[in-house]
Amino acid sequence: MWSQIEGLHSNQCPASVLLYLRQYWVNDEWKPLWATYFRQERSIFEESETNMLVEAWHHLLKTYFGDGKRNRRVDHLIHILTVVAMQYFKARHQAQLAGLHGYNLEQTARLDIAKRA
Repeated sequence: MWSQIEGLHSNQCPASVLLYLRQYWVNDEWKPLWATYFRQERSIFEESETNMLVEAWHHLLKTYFGDGKRNRRVDHLIHILTVVAMQYFKARHQAQLAGLHGYNLEQTARLDIAKRA
């Protein structure tokens, strides 16, 4: 695919775009960061180089803990984080240890890999 992009005429792809791609995205320094081949023995937390986990946490915070309200006062947010969310995650962890809830993403991925090995 890269060779097709490089083969485009200057009226189809400006030289500055090719230079930018070569410098920041298609070089030996960056390939290991985005090519799946280089990311084998990594956990879900290492695998996510985007803000996916932050977005998921924000969604949980706003919809589950924040009752879907848009804005909260700082004191209420601190209460949610230190009391409500902590109790939820402690209880969830205990339920996982007791076998009442499924594994988290990382444990599920590790078990899946072990099964296929």
